[in-house]
Amino acid sequence: GYNAIARIRITQTAATGFAEGQASFAYDGHARPAKPTPTPAIKNEARSVTQDVGDDSLRAALESLAQNVLTKTQQ
Repeated sequence: GYNAIARIRITQTAATGFAEGQASFAYDGHARPAKPTPTPAIKNEARSVTQDVGDDSLRAALESLAQNVLTKTQQ
């Protein structure tokens, strides 16, 4: 057949519709849950994984990432 549909646009709205229920993004007064702190074992493992990286700032960023990933997988 021919191209009956030329363009489709997908937009994200609230589940209740366009005008009925406006999504509220205001601060509700509740604090964020505390970020879990990595254990010394996780810190050591992250340090050992990134020890071969030559750039100090890149090593620190990768070590932080490794700590976050290892803490999440431990939970």
